[in-house]
Amino acid sequence: MRLLALYTGGKDSTLSLHMAREAGHEIALLVTARSLERDSWMFHTTCIGVQHLQAKAMGLEHRYVDVSGRKEAEVQELCEALRGLVKEYGVEGLLSGGLASRYQRDRIEWLAGRLGLKHVAPCWGMGPREVMSEVLARGYYVMIVAVSAHGLGPEWLGRRLDRESVELLATLSERHGFNLAGEGGEYETLVLDAPFFSDSLRIEAEPVWLGDRGYLRLIKASLTPKIS
Repeated sequence: MRLLALYTGGKDSTLSLHMAREAGHEIALLVTARSLERDSWMFHTTCIGVQHLQAKAMGLEHRYVDVSGRKEAEVQELCEALRGLVKEYGVEGLLSGGLASRYQRDRIEWLAGRLGLKHVAPCWGMGPREVMSEVLARGYYVMIVAVSAHGLGPEWLGRRLDRESVELLATLSERHGFNLAGEGGEYETLVLDAPFFSDSLRIEAEPVWLGDRGYLRLIKASLTPKIS
């Protein structure tokens, strides 16, 4: 099936893309929603602007779609923007990286229905530990770029998700009651490299800490050849 993939550049959307390809689907286009508001109800906002570079590293086409960031209106805006792309690329399905959020799934199901597409969500229903294990086992280089949960301080901004940090994250998630995979927005990630990237993504960013949450503000990004 030819798919249009909703792509944030994070671990979940990258994993869903990887799994969809393994299942025999063709990824025709990656689309990243670019919210005009920092606190979108639906879409990631941290480090948006590098996804075209990730797409290039994967040999895929990419488009940004600007949305207002206003609750519900942003979903309608994305729907209208996707209509032309669905026709242009001849896609049959809409790929998403959702794990457990009913809020996101319901709205993507609505989107798919309005556009006459089948919703494909390979990661849906995977447990938090299963997701983290998959990401590690597949060799993704994942960086935490935003945090918004008790127990996650500024020291987590820019930290790589490796086995050591994931175990610490698991301990903190049990202690403070947040989702280990970050499905509730407790943290956001960016994939800098993966085995199927032709080049690595390199970013320059500065931390912004707002007292109880924070994020990395993107300064510059580029692709760099992998070191063999």
